[in-house]
Amino acid sequence: MNKPSYPQQGAVYLIKALKTIGESKKRPAVIVSLNVRNQYSTTVLVAPFTSDLTNGETPTRILVQAPEGGLNVDSLALCDNVSAIRQSSLSDSPYGVITPVSLQRIQQGIMIAIGVF
Repeated sequence: MNKPSYPQQGAVYLIKALKTIGESKKRPAVIVSLNVRNQYSTTVLVAPFTSDLTNGETPTRILVQAPEGGLNVDSLALCDNVSAIRQSSLSDSPYGVITPVSLQRIQQGIMIAIGVF
């Protein structure tokens, strides 16, 4: 079976810094857009991760524990900072894939962040 040539929902990639965060370093992010969108678009929707656990998990910041998704450290998915980025901004291959349970929790965090209940 052939691997799809486009990023898959739930995969974790290293991405170039998002200008909205105001950083210059690369960070991991999980693909949250649907596979059919990823297949036909030059962009993907991502939720970036942070390793700053100072404020802990919230309804819109979901904890994913390492090594899930290839993460090196426990991290929070920033569901309140979903961004569209070019597929060319993704690392060459994914670090890993988060579990369906974590993906569902992140999707719920995004719905809370945008006010869809």
